[in-house]
Amino acid sequence: MGSNLSRALPGILPDLMIEVARIHSVADLLPAACPPVQARPFRAPHHTISHAGLIGGGKLPRPGEVTLAHRGMLFLDEFPEFDLRALEVLRQPMEDKQVTNSFGFHYLLAI
Repeated sequence: MGSNLSRALPGILPDLMIEVARIHSVADLLPAACPPVQARPFRAPHHTISHAGLIGGGKLPRPGEVTLAHRGMLFLDEFPEFDLRALEVLRQPMEDKQVTNSFGFHYLLAI
């Protein structure tokens, strides 16, 4: 079902490709010999993901699934199975339209 949803997303505009490529580059998900991002990101994390994996952060701050889904789709399959704390972590970024970790770094929220 997730792959059908990703196919339903409209293509990504050229100016947004750069934005998405920057985020994926920071996360080391963009190989050097890779063509520019052509499709909107589709992220479907497993329901056992930690709140840090969902939002990001850590000793060496890394973008989480929310940031990696920027300008695309964050698909939370089996929603009731997700840890309540992980879901509660999503509230503030949705209200603020950005992800802020305890170090004060800002990451863009998938809109």
